[in-house]
Amino acid sequence: MPGSAESLHIQQLVELMAVVSSSTDESSAVQHAVERSAQALEAEVAAVVLDGKVAASIGFPLGAVPDDDIVAVSLHERDTLDVPGVGRCPVASAAWAGSKPGHLVLARWGEPFAIEEQNLIRGMARLLELTLTMLRTLAAEQSMRESLQERQRLLEQLFTIQRAIARREDLQQILDTITLAARDLLGDEISLLWLRDEDDTGRARLASAADAGGILPGSALTADLTDAATASQAMTVGDIVVRQGGIAATEVVSRFGNGRVHASMGAPVHDSGVVTGALVVASCDEGRVYGPSDVQTLRAFAQNVSLALTDANTVVRMQQAHHDALTGLASRRLFMEQLTQRLATADAEGATVAVLFLDLDRFKDINDTLGHAAGDQLLTVTADRIAAQLRAVDLASRFGGDEFAVMLHRVDGPGDAAAVAGRIATALGKPMHVAHQRLRVGASIGIALSTPGHSDPVELVTHADHAMYEAKRANAGGYAIYDATTSAERDPRPGPVRA
Repeated sequence: MPGSAESLHIQQLVELMAVVSSSTDESSAVQHAVERSAQALEAEVAAVVLDGKVAASIGFPLGAVPDDDIVAVSLHERDTLDVPGVGRCPVASAAWAGSKPGHLVLARWGEPFAIEEQNLIRGMARLLELTLTMLRTLAAEQSMRESLQERQRLLEQLFTIQRAIARREDLQQILDTITLAARDLLGDEISLLWLRDEDDTGRARLASAADAGGILPGSALTADLTDAATASQAMTVGDIVVRQGGIAATEVVSRFGNGRVHASMGAPVHDSGVVTGALVVASCDEGRVYGPSDVQTLRAFAQNVSLALTDANTVVRMQQAHHDALTGLASRRLFMEQLTQRLATADAEGATVAVLFLDLDRFKDINDTLGHAAGDQLLTVTADRIAAQLRAVDLASRFGGDEFAVMLHRVDGPGDAAAVAGRIATALGKPMHVAHQRLRVGASIGIALSTPGHSDPVELVTHADHAMYEAKRANAGGYAIYDATTSAERDPRPGPVRA
């Protein structure tokens, strides 16, 4: 059976293990270790040295710990310590190796530490090493779990954002989602999305803003780029910019942080490869330091802003390229492309496509009398009235000037096309309020139907154009259906309509 001294030492080791193993972090574990070891060995001084520095100590006044002397003891360069109020004391230390080597150092007045006590100190040191290793392992695992969770959250946010972009959801809603997600995942108080002012390249518009309360109103705010320094720098260098301190209270980001912003980070955003703004996050925490993972996260969100802007503006440019700028109807090019496709499908399926060609009556007189602005307004009202008479599968186009074309998909015969032409003629014959005047402007409409084996879109439009002139000659404001025999006898046009 163990002797009383050995039993006491075992009990002291168990007590030390119970105290340090209950610690939740390394600093509290070493503090508990010095307190418990000093108590167990009735020592005036106890200290733990980690990586050549005193990590915790007991027995010296606050601010008067002789760190160099304690480290010298751990390296066996000294065998005594001068303790205030006590004098020179014998010392003992025990070391451990591993990834983070350390020493447990004790000093006690009187006789040097006995062999049994030195063995106890070595046992305490070994026990502390095991505890610290366990705490570091747990901390590393916790950090890994948190990193994986953060990565998972980032991926989920990016998936949601990219799905919204793919579905062509509202651009402002997508930008707000990105701004808020950047603030949430980076844990900062402020997130701002700046876009360069199209009319003044020295200014920027705040496209989206978020703080702890969520999305903030502020899309109407514009500022000189000098007052959005983080965004300006990111836009200038074309890469991530990190600012630690030096953020003036006059900067816009400081206003959102009540003048207490201490750190900010900005990433450039692009539209079709051209820098057009910056996504900025900012923190009021004096200890905030942006690390590599923060940079990667902000870069990912900025790239999605770029993707959203490029996609939305590409759609707008395509819309502008394929639609009449004044009326919003399909352009002649888009109309002919769609007609070509519909005729090919109809010919294969044995279906019929009809084309209506419209020319406004008295438009030139009104345009010359009331001016071009009134003429533009009349054309816009005309386009709206034509579109209101069509199905979703049909297509209306402004061919140029006061000429319009309509494609009717899958009609049963001339009667169907004539019914639509009649509705359009009736709608256009009603009074229009233009330039503060009440005007009546009708339209002459020509109708042409596709026939099996003939899928030339230019020919079909030309036939409808010829029929329109037949209607204008017979009765302005009415419609006529193309007849190959009569049109051949009295062709009113010098040549075909160009695609």
